[in-house]
Amino acid sequence: MEFFTAAAVAAVFGAITSAIISIWGVSRNIKHKSVIEERQKWRDTLRSLIPELISQVDVESRTKIRNSIALRLNPYQDGACIRQIDDFITSPTPESADEIVTRFQDLLKRDWERAKIEAGFWPWRARERADARVDSQRGLALGSS
Repeated sequence: MEFFTAAAVAAVFGAITSAIISIWGVSRNIKHKSVIEERQKWRDTLRSLIPELISQVDVESRTKIRNSIALRLNPYQDGACIRQIDDFITSPTPESADEIVTRFQDLLKRDWERAKIEAGFWPWRARERADARVDSQRGLALGSS
């Protein structure tokens, strides 16, 4: 009799554990799918706004695009990007335009790597892992130049 009781308890425990893992997996997939799609839209928008910013000749148009970019960035982490754009608005040069492109390439690459990590099986510490991956790739690229 004890064997059947233990087997029944194990079966119930297994079913509950399976249900919890299944629910967690489905909710994680739904969340990640929607977040990843929104971040893809964010990257695409920045990819179109940066060239538009650089191609504008008047300060008013540049300022309008700058504000649009600023609203899409993290004010606590991306302040240097906005300051660089502000410097470009006041005194645009081909060099400062190239620096903006380079900075945003790096920003977009880091976000893309982070999205790939978060979509994977082990999403924890995605930002740090993405930064390390991009820094490693940059080091390899600089070493081969």
